[in-house]
Amino acid sequence: MAKRVLVVGGCPAPYHRLEPVVAPITDCLVAAGFDVTVTGIYHPDGGDAFVGDYSAITAENLANHDALLLYTTGAETHGADVDAIVAYVKGGGALLGIHNAADSFTANPDFVKLIGGKFRTHPAPLDVTFSSVAPDDPIVAGIADFTVLEELYLFADYDPRNVHLLAQTTSYDDNGPVPVCWTREEGAGRVFYTSLGHFPETMTDASWITVMQRGARWACRLA
Repeated sequence: MAKRVLVVGGCPAPYHRLEPVVAPITDCLVAAGFDVTVTGIYHPDGGDAFVGDYSAITAENLANHDALLLYTTGAETHGADVDAIVAYVKGGGALLGIHNAADSFTANPDFVKLIGGKFRTHPAPLDVTFSSVAPDDPIVAGIADFTVLEELYLFADYDPRNVHLLAQTTSYDDNGPVPVCWTREEGAGRVFYTSLGHFPETMTDASWITVMQRGARWACRLA
């Protein structure tokens, strides 16, 4: 039976909308053998009005899924039980985070520690080169440096001792290279995060897709 991934995303703001990324995220995961359910906040008329929330994130619902993928934004919970996410991962669940997931639920220090850091600021969009720093890790093994136009996140509450860094970039100097991809283990569960994914076009890059698929499979203990 295919592993089940619950994708929760969108936000009330005009950025990080769910509609443009549903297809590339779903296609990426389905091609890797996952069963995908998507929910969250939508802007049905394309304007500022929105519907939906993050209320699918409950302990009961998470128990029916093998992984939770977040493309959420903002400190507000919008109905999510954030403590349930932490408990879910500690109990053996998988958390997958793309880009703005690190700008989510930032008032909850346990979640920030779980995902590995939180958004601090970003420069204007620029060409960001993803460079592996863990060539023996199966998630990035054989992945040559690749470049995508991205909104590069710079982090607060990021401790390199708290993550297994997979890739960084020197495309921007934040008093040194900027981390862009890492994994963590928390309790019996696993976390995979990549900061690249602001633009839907990033999610069509073949190397990004490979890293995402491998990360998801690793987090779900399929690889």
